[in-house]
Amino acid sequence: MEDWQRQYRYFNERPMLWGIPGAIAGALLAVRGNGWLLLSLGLAAVALGAFLLRRGRAVYVLPLLLGLLLLRGAASPHVIVTPGVYAVTGTVTDAPEHGRGKTVAALSRVTLDGQRVPGTLELTVPYDAALAYGDALTLRARVVPDTRGAVRSLSTVLYAGEPAGEIVIRQGRADPLYGLALRWREKLGAAADELFGANSGIAKGMLFGDRDDIHYFDFLAFRRSGLLHLLTVSGLHVGVVCGAALELIRGRRKWLRFLLSALVLLLFCLLTGLSPSSLRAAIMLLMVRFSRLLDRQDDPISEIGCALTLLLLINPSFLTASGFCLSFGAVWGLACLTAPVTDLLRGSREGLVGLFAGAVGVFMGMLPLLSVTGGQISWLGPFISLLALPAAPLFLIPGWVAALLYPLLPAVAKVVALLPQGVLYYLSALAELVPVDGFTLPPANVAALVLWFAGLLFVSPYFLPNRKRPAYVGWGLLAAGALVWFLL
Repeated sequence: MEDWQRQYRYFNERPMLWGIPGAIAGALLAVRGNGWLLLSLGLAAVALGAFLLRRGRAVYVLPLLLGLLLLRGAASPHVIVTPGVYAVTGTVTDAPEHGRGKTVAALSRVTLDGQRVPGTLELTVPYDAALAYGDALTLRARVVPDTRGAVRSLSTVLYAGEPAGEIVIRQGRADPLYGLALRWREKLGAAADELFGANSGIAKGMLFGDRDDIHYFDFLAFRRSGLLHLLTVSGLHVGVVCGAALELIRGRRKWLRFLLSALVLLLFCLLTGLSPSSLRAAIMLLMVRFSRLLDRQDDPISEIGCALTLLLLINPSFLTASGFCLSFGAVWGLACLTAPVTDLLRGSREGLVGLFAGAVGVFMGMLPLLSVTGGQISWLGPFISLLALPAAPLFLIPGWVAALLYPLLPAVAKVVALLPQGVLYYLSALAELVPVDGFTLPPANVAALVLWFAGLLFVSPYFLPNRKRPAYVGWGLLAAGALVWFLL
């Protein structure tokens, strides 16, 4: 505790900590509120933030970010879509997926009967439709709201549609950089199919965050065992890939390492389709690299808050995506619980005890969110994660090398792929250890979520330096959150 007290002297020195509840509340209101109401409340909140800033209060970040998110929501279209047939226009925003006699294309900048709607339209068309990234479509389609992947109780901005008439396709202007990345990802996906066979769906989930080809029962097993975060590109994946690249120029100048980090992260995010989890991890890792470039000590809580704010300002509806929420929950638990659990076990953060403490933190951060998104919780999760996490780099690094080598040297790539193939079988076997009828909990309510994540913070070294509120306050809040969750 003395080390924490010397390192983090004051709880209120982190203004971005105040920004986290402001950003979350602003995003919730932004995806659900009315435009004029959001505009008026947003202006009032920004004015309050400016007043508190002038008075030198760190809490100014909370109303300021709340106001900015409200104004961002006021500038977005707010339309309630009911099932029906609409005149649809939109632009293909990703590489269309072909299979099972049909083509699925994600459309952005969608209008229904001439009215702009937020979010993405997932359009299912016949297999022979010649669609490509960047094409502009005009058609009549049956459209229904789609809640897949959205956190329960939040508004969804996802829609699904099927053509109800002729499709007019016009070649549109596409981002050449992203288009190039999509072509690379398609080739790497084909290489993964050849290299990993029956487990190619899991392999593509771990490499690119593409879970479309994962077998349904495999997906359930990974979710049940608490290993679902392995199939969502997150800080673990980004850190392993970037760390491997930095090993190539060890000992070089700091600015060169920072530029290489930025380049690798940009390419990796493009290959994963600019998913929220990969963007979050990339932003946080760049902040760490930049702080080291300036010889400043990095602060995980501030980095989490900054990454959360930037992504929600880009798109407030990210907060409705289960992968986004699980990713932040995992990072929050990892940052808050690793040190306390390590100290309780009287071990080192660099050894097996530190790895176990990190796995416990990740699981505790995701636990209530898993109940909201899936409803199935297993208390074997921390132990399964302890066995799985050390194996992840043994798949990611040779897996990427094999996928990149396959178009050039197929025979060499197949040899390199032997190790990641074994790791995939190992991870699948771990996921199957959790019984189907595992311990299940009802979805956590809002009060339980607030108490739970506040408890994680108050247990962490970012709160302990305040002697008036020792660690047992955090454990008490966690217990209170569990009681509210289980009993209400």
